Amino acid sequence: MSIASKVYQALAASKPLCRLLHKDRGGCGIYHGRSPDAGSYPILVYSVISDVPALSADGMEMERRVTVRLHILTKDGAYEKIEDAARKVMDSIGFRRYQSMELAEKQAFVKIMDFKTGTGVEE
Repeated sequence: MSIASKVYQALAASKPLCRLLHKDRGGCGIYHGRSPDAGSYPILVYSVISDVPALSADGMEMERRVTVRLHILTKDGAYEKIEDAARKVMDSIGFRRYQSMELAEKQAFVKIMDFKTGTGVEE
């Protein structure tokens, strides 16, 4: 299973998180890469932004470091509960928060969080 699929499955399975997000035809407002309809908030957008080798032996990649970025988009900037729920999910699948930042766009307030993990190639 890919890292992106693992992250999506964990986020979408979290009832506390999904209760806080906008519902659409597909269910919970969680999207990969970008939102197909950015007019409905709050939503969460995730993407793998880095997947680099960390350990090699005998010409084989043994371990890698993966960074996943979450964007929480809201109309009012009230993303604290969503952030807490998302952090719990990411912690549960072995990711640790690396950094975060806040942005104010024309139509939305955005909280960006990066999470990192180390993983073996065989996973």
